Amino acid sequence: MRVGYKSFIKLTVGVSALLASAPAFAAAEESEGGANVPGDDIVVTARRVEERLQDVPISVTVLGSNDLNRLNIVNSDDLAKHVPGLTTNQRYTPESSTFTIRGFTQELRTSSSVGTYFADVVAPRGGGAAISGGDGAGPAYMFDLQNVQVLKGPQGTLFGRNTTGGAVLLVPKKPTDNLEGYLEGSYGNYSMFRVQGVLNLPLASWARLRIGVDRMTREGYIHNVAATGPRDYQDVDYTAARAALVLDLTPELENYTIGSYMLSDHAPAGYQVYDYNLSVGLGILAKPQVDRLRASSDPYQTELSLPNASAWTRQWQIINTTTWLASDSLTIKNIASYSRLQQKLRASIFGGNFVGPFNFTGALAFAFPPIPDRVVYTSGGFTAKGDWLNNQRNVTEEIQVQGISAGGKLNWQTGLYYENSSPVTFSRTTGPSTGALCSLEPYETADDLLCRSANPSNLASINLPSAKVKYINMGAYAQGTYALTDQLKATAGLRYTYDRSRGTAIAKLRYFPFLLNPAGLSQAGPEQCEAGFSAETDCTTTAKTSSGRATWTLNLAYNPIPDVMIYGTWSRGYRQGAANPAASPEFNTFDPESVDAFEGGVKASFGGSGLSGHFNAAGYYNTLRDQQLQYAFVPKDSNTSSRTSIINAGKSRIYGAEAEALVNIGEYFRVNGAVNYLNTKLLKAEVPTVSNATIIPTAIEGGELSYSPKWSGSVGGAVKLPIPESAGKVEFSATYRFQSSYQVAPPTITSVRATPVKQVDLNLDWTNVGGAPVDLSMFVSNLTKQVTVVTVNGLVNVLGFDARQLGEPRMFGARLRVRFGEGISN
Repeated sequence: MRVGYKSFIKLTVGVSALLASAPAFAAAEESEGGANVPGDDIVVTARRVEERLQDVPISVTVLGSNDLNRLNIVNSDDLAKHVPGLTTNQRYTPESSTFTIRGFTQELRTSSSVGTYFADVVAPRGGGAAISGGDGAGPAYMFDLQNVQVLKGPQGTLFGRNTTGGAVLLVPKKPTDNLEGYLEGSYGNYSMFRVQGVLNLPLASWARLRIGVDRMTREGYIHNVAATGPRDYQDVDYTAARAALVLDLTPELENYTIGSYMLSDHAPAGYQVYDYNLSVGLGILAKPQVDRLRASSDPYQTELSLPNASAWTRQWQIINTTTWLASDSLTIKNIASYSRLQQKLRASIFGGNFVGPFNFTGALAFAFPPIPDRVVYTSGGFTAKGDWLNNQRNVTEEIQVQGISAGGKLNWQTGLYYENSSPVTFSRTTGPSTGALCSLEPYETADDLLCRSANPSNLASINLPSAKVKYINMGAYAQGTYALTDQLKATAGLRYTYDRSRGTAIAKLRYFPFLLNPAGLSQAGPEQCEAGFSAETDCTTTAKTSSGRATWTLNLAYNPIPDVMIYGTWSRGYRQGAANPAASPEFNTFDPESVDAFEGGVKASFGGSGLSGHFNAAGYYNTLRDQQLQYAFVPKDSNTSSRTSIINAGKSRIYGAEAEALVNIGEYFRVNGAVNYLNTKLLKAEVPTVSNATIIPTAIEGGELSYSPKWSGSVGGAVKLPIPESAGKVEFSATYRFQSSYQVAPPTITSVRATPVKQVDLNLDWTNVGGAPVDLSMFVSNLTKQVTVVTVNGLVNVLGFDARQLGEPRMFGARLRVRFGEGISN
């Protein structure tokens, strides 16, 4: 079902020349302070304590709760659209997306380079054997938030390892003393339906409870025309719930507990085969599929024949924070958490729909006979019945001590940190090798799959890799800010972190027999070890590694006049090494990588004569050493599976600049703009040599880093209608978002880039409709229906065809919120 667009656009077409409100301004609007200058009352926790945004000498972008709601930010990908300089790598499902900031991204089987934190606790890990999970922000996190803070640059002192690019802080709304809440419903095109409900209950003078539920469904925008498989891909179907309890055990002792749960079950990313090369591999099979796409009028068409494709995620987490105000100048805080992440995935990674009957002659007719209901498989991630893609439990424990000394001139904090991420079971994916000719019938286990090998020297197989990795992280840190004068402050921080990981992998496969009968199919043969693994150890190998590193921050901040700050920072960050047991045996561990970051910036606020606003700018230069690069090991033995290894073989330099400005013009108008420039270069990429495999790197010396657009930004503004206060408040707004293209496929294979983004979003928001506690909003994203490519496999010259993922088309809808209770004013 599709909602009529014309009736909706009549209400918003008049605002297309207007501009949208800045995220930081909206956050200021939501807070309760009475400051005259935007930014004065935006409180952030970028340095683990509450501070005014404009006083923090860090490049920070803040989105308030109204922003998150109005912009329909449901997951990491939605967030990245509205924060210039922030990009994501979806990794086959939005629940597994990770962030990229300033060129720092996450390779397969490495730790994140941008930390994601919910209520001061790092996101759960996944630790998968083939496809990583966790480390991001799924739907369980993205509702009923106070704000989202995006910190840019290394945060290695206060937040620890794996924050070389920055950190994303998700701050939930805390229970209050008011009996209040809201019920909200949204409806839009692609049959989007979302309902949220939040209830805040003061249980006693010393106890407060806040509970919420978020449920969303939406049809996918990738339309599958294959005879089997889901009708569409890139759909949404999740349920999230959260409960928070605050207990004032004494006037000085507070206990704050948050429990969250999320279940998501939808079709995975829908890859689209869009190009072929007849002289390579399976190009001759891909040509008809590509021709059908080019002949269609639907840019979002795909053909994916996997009959039971799905992406399933269940995650729950409990966080407990105890805060003791020991004195006016000393606070002790303990933060403990337990989480569980479980994922299953059944997806086609290369997107082929090579289904018979085939029309070939000669030798090809034997390999691909003219028989219906036969499919030539391409690579995929398939979690068989009873197996898990990721099944990991995570425990964290942190104790902080914060104080004020030296007559109020010194603000300091110190702490200890412990994290244990352990696999509950092996992570296992199953699937036939690329080129295997199999039955089109769905399968749940390896025994259900019927295939054949047409070439006795290159047998088709079903691969059965299993692996698990355990991580231990410990750290101790201290940081202080000293006021040298009333205008000059110095900050110094130091952290030492010890990391340990240990992994186990089982490398088994089963070959399909060579059959002279072209119509014949068979179960795979018995399990056997892959090359390089011994039957004496049941095809099992182990790997372990450990490391310890110091990271630090040195900063000077100077206020030449009130409301103007100039700062400079030198910081050291690092991303941990780890065991990678599923890699090539020669390279099944890798070491940490480190970065030295130099940043200078200015933050200025102004107000008066009917104008108010702020201007923030920063420039930075980073050097990245011992860089963790991904390499594909393609065995010379055609009956051995390819493997992915991480090797410390790189060195990069990264520099850029960021600026954002906002002007509030009188009572009814505001305009803003933000721009980011990023220049990345891989200075060194050493390619190792081995005798039994061809090594394909994912980067080359002199090239740019992946997922690093050179330019990104937005420009926008808003206008409020001069209507009586009794009628409510009506605001029209619009945003123009832009982002240059960036490298997504290995340039050593083919240079493939994501398309530039040039999109317009519109909003109409009417709060307190008719003076009632009711809010009505209407929204459009990607107004001009731009078709964008967000990632590409880049394997047309290896496999003979190529596949890509597409960004969201135009989305529109309406939202109605009804507020109730003591805090209904908005």
